[in-house]
Formats: sequence, structure tokens, C-alpha cells
Amino acid sequence: MQNKNIFLALDTDNFSNGLKIIEQVKDKIAGIKIGLELINSIGPKEIASLDQFNLPVFFDGKFFDVPNQVSKTILALSKFKAIKYLTLHALGSKDMLEAAKQAATQTNIKLLAVSVLTSWDQNDLNNIGIDKKLEDQVKLLVELAVRTQMDGVITSVENIKMIRSITKDLILFCPGIRSNKNNKQDQKRTASYAEFKKIADDKCFAVIGRPIYEGDPKKNIENILQE
Repeated sequence: MQNKNIFLALDTDNFSNGLKIIEQVKDKIAGIKIGLELINSIGPKEIASLDQFNLPVFFDGKFFDVPNQVSKTILALSKFKAIKYLTLHALGSKDMLEAAKQAATQTNIKLLAVSVLTSWDQNDLNNIGIDKKLEDQVKLLVELAVRTQMDGVITSVENIKMIRSITKDLILFCPGIRSNKNNKQDQKRTASYAEFKKIADDKCFAVIGRPIYEGDPKKNIENILQE
């Protein structure tokens, strides 16, 4: 990926505008992330059309279902050449992750386990009955991802060092990148791109959406890269 470490997050329902944004920044990014809003606004034809950019697509479906359904969904998505990564919740169980891995071995798709969402803090964990400290919960789920042979995890920047103390092998995708710490939007655990770069290795990628595409995408990504 030529040392590029930003995946553009297209968190939009307007596919035409999304294509224009990609066109403006395609030479600066490592790949494209499509999330639930866009996934549910487009069809197979649009997903297939992303091949034109020759960039890996990160399908952020965040699967959390019975093992059989998740494995069948992975096989169904394998028909799209551009999809190189997809997400599933580590909370979905060891059985679900193992079934997903078994299905993925028949494809070219890499699996990314979601640890704790960057929009969650300690209170959010406690509200669903999880009493562990947030970092301990992330560690538990990362260790599960390692045992079930996931290819990577989704995690906040603040957990990179802890995860690297467990494994050097997992690919790490980090959302919650914000230049203005006072404008977190829907994120609670954020970091700047400069903070990410200080601790990121060549298997770490920043997932950035609105800070790039709100306004002038080309100018915005240049400013981010210069942090």
C-alpha cells in the first residue's frame, strides 16, 4: 500500500458524491471503507463499481449473528473482488468467529474483529452489564481474536500499545481520528492523526471520514497528512 495508512470512511448515503470524494483523494489513501449507511443505500452494482479505483474495500458490516448466517454472508460477499476486509463483532462469540474464519479461508477476504467501539466509554460498557475496565475488555476481545485467527481488529488509538504487547501480527484499524478534540461528533475516544502516527506501525491504519470529506476533501487530507 506504498506506506499509505488512511482508509477513507464513506459514511454517507449518496453514492455519487462518494465517488467524487474518492476521486479527489484516491492517490493519498490506502483504501475505502463503506459503512452501514452506504451499504444499505446501494446495491451489488455499485459495490462492484468500486473496482475502478483499484483500492481495497473495507466492508464495515459489523456482523453479529448466529454462526451459520455470518459464514454464509461472508461467502456471499466474496463475489465482489474489491472487498478485501470485513468486520464482525468479537462479542458475537468464539463459535461465530471460528465459523467466520472457516468461511473466509475459502475467499480472499480478511476478517476484522470489532473490540470496543470508539463511540463507547466505561459507562456504556457498564450499562450493558460489562463490569470490566474498558481496556481490560478490549484486551479480552483481542485475545479472543488471536485465538480464533482473525486477521485484524478495530480499536481506538489509545489501545495500540497494549495490543502490540499481545501480538505483532494483527492488522489494526483505528477510527475516531479527529484533528479538533473539541469536535468529537459521535466519538468518545479520539486521537489526532499525529498521535496515531507516533505509535502506528506498518500494520496500523487510520479510518477517517468526516474530517476528510466535510468541506474540501483534497485540502483536508493534505492538512491531515501534514499534522
